[in-house]
Amino acid sequence: MKTDIFEDMKECIGCNDVSDLPYRKREVWEEIKRQLPLKYPKEQLEKFSHYVFGVDYAVIMGILEMKGSDRPCRKCEFTC
Repeated sequence: MKTDIFEDMKECIGCNDVSDLPYRKREVWEEIKRQLPLKYPKEQLEKFSHYVFGVDYAVIMGILEMKGSDRPCRKCEFTC
């Protein structure tokens, strides 16, 4: 079972350090889309979302839901 999204994402993206993740937002975003649904504790997903993207996890999920519709994304620059 997955236990640490920070370490798992670091490995998936190929970063040397967790601190590199905010600089590789596009790759992290693509990996999140690929792994949905994410099976990590909600508190950890919140911390990860704030650390990498600077937004609540609910915003991330809302963007992913909007991407399934025809509505354009205007809220977050990292997904557009």
